Amino acid sequence: MKKILLTAVVLGAFTSAAMAAGYGAAGCGLGSLVFKKNDATQILASTTNGTFGSQTFGLTFGTSECNNEGLVKLTMARESFIEANYKDLSSDVAKGNGEYVTNLAKLYGYTPQNAWQFTQLLQKNHGTIFANNDVKTAVVTINKLVASI
Repeated sequence: MKKILLTAVVLGAFTSAAMAAGYGAAGCGLGSLVFKKNDATQILASTTNGTFGSQTFGLTFGTSECNNEGLVKLTMARESFIEANYKDLSSDVAKGNGEYVTNLAKLYGYTPQNAWQFTQLLQKNHGTIFANNDVKTAVVTINKLVASI
C-alpha cells in the first residue's frame, strides 16, 4: 500500500511539473507534438515517446518541446517559500503541523490526504534541516529527504 501511495505522489508531482512545462502527462517528445493534451491521447503520446525514444533525445538536446522550465519554476517556488517563511516554517515543522508546513507540502506535490507524511518526515529531521539557520541548507536537506522516500 505504501508503494502505491508513493507512486501516486511521485506521478502527481511529475504530472504537475509536466503541465507547468506546457505539455501533457505523457511528457515532452514526439508524442506531445503529435497528440495534444487531453486524457484520451496521453496514452498514445506516451507510447510514441517510449517507442521512438524521442523524450530522451528531446530532454538531452532540448528539442520536441522538452525543457526544464516547469521544473525550474517549481524549484524556485519551493526555495522562495522556504526563504520567505523560514522561521514560521521551522516552528510549524517542530510542532508537526501548521499552515506553513502544509503549504510547503503542496509545493512538493503532497495532497491534503498525505501531507502528514511530509510533515512527519520534516519533523523527524528538524534538527538537521534547521540546525545551521541557513535557508540554502534547509532547501538542500528537504530536497534530499523528499528524494530519499
